[in-house]
Amino acid sequence: MLFWSELKKTIAGIPYLLFVIVVVIALNSQGVLNFSNDKVIEPNPTANQNYGIKNEEIPELIMPAAIEALYAEFLENRYQTYPIGFVKYVKLNDDEQRKVAEIIAAITNIEIEKIYASQDSCSDRNDNAIVVGDNANIQPDGNGGFVISLESGIAEEVQKDLELSVRKDMSYSQFKELMQSVDDILGGGSNYAAESLIGYGHVPITYEEAVRRYELVKNRDRFTGGYARLFSDYAVAMTFSILPVFLAVIIAMKDKRAKMSELIYIRKISSAKIITMRFLAVLAAAMLPVIVLSYISNISIWNLYPEMKLDYLAPLKYDLGWILPSAMITAAVGICLTELTDTPIAVAVCALWWFIDVNLGMKSVSASCTLFRLAPRHNSGTKSYFRTQDYIDHFPKILANRLLFTGLSIVLVVGTIFIYEAKRKGKFLWKK
Repeated sequence: MLFWSELKKTIAGIPYLLFVIVVVIALNSQGVLNFSNDKVIEPNPTANQNYGIKNEEIPELIMPAAIEALYAEFLENRYQTYPIGFVKYVKLNDDEQRKVAEIIAAITNIEIEKIYASQDSCSDRNDNAIVVGDNANIQPDGNGGFVISLESGIAEEVQKDLELSVRKDMSYSQFKELMQSVDDILGGGSNYAAESLIGYGHVPITYEEAVRRYELVKNRDRFTGGYARLFSDYAVAMTFSILPVFLAVIIAMKDKRAKMSELIYIRKISSAKIITMRFLAVLAAAMLPVIVLSYISNISIWNLYPEMKLDYLAPLKYDLGWILPSAMITAAVGICLTELTDTPIAVAVCALWWFIDVNLGMKSVSASCTLFRLAPRHNSGTKSYFRTQDYIDHFPKILANRLLFTGLSIVLVVGTIFIYEAKRKGKFLWKK
């Protein structure tokens, strides 16, 4: 009876309607409510199929690709980084640019003056700016512009892009150290960090690898599992590591605004039952729409695999195993802090936690499932439902993460019960 009363208070009113609308809009914006155009195709050895690419740490591929990318950004003095997840373009000062030029020179053995000359040439072409030295010869070109002729030995190199090549005696460990120095100069979050360099190691997926991947999708995931996993990944990152706190705070604040707390305090019902039922009501209200949406999402692919053995419980498994722990911890923080402070401060706490957690993991979305991640990620964008083997490899970490947050939420709920009981006895009653 108490559970249904708390559930009714949670879902009644505009706030819950807004909650559902935000969840639908957020998930729809990521394209995970309809996978009808995303069929997993069985590899065909007779067809000229492109099986995609993968990243491998192959120095012979990474070093030339990374140095060319660095050189291109050096020319424009516009470096792309992700310091807290959002893209940020860094413009370096003269001293910092020179350090980058020295690193490029150390990797390629190209004279630093030639590197600077190529940057000046690029700047002239892009910005229509004339930057010349004392030995320049400026002549009109007959079209209202000018031709700049340099009398130095660098002129020939300026007329064309430098041909970059990594020194033959450059070891991969030295290369990583130098590129890490570039990342440090940029303030972190760049593709040149030692752990990010693997992103330059693009290797085609072979037919044999594509077959193994398809067999895992077919036999392990039974097709539906991969789609459910991708849905859950976005559901946690976009909504369920933040939104449930609003429901928890609202239900607690409703009693306080209606001055129901004093009436509840004197009732014989136990504090444990009150807080537990409230917590479960918030979870039920939060999970109901996502369970419905997960099945709407998964149903969209069922007719893509006729006569195949599908796992029709896959959406529910991932809802409960992947999404629920995040909903539990945010709801528990909401209930605990609201009871402790009699304020909605939990919203600010969870919002900050969510912002930092999600954005710090943007560069490691493909497999960011460390123990303390609020929103563990296992998503590489398009065709993520292929990544069954990666999921199997990271499953112990994901399981540990989800169990940790489930345990923490239970601890917070127990703590809230003690706080609530103490307030019923006249303690923790803040002065108005």
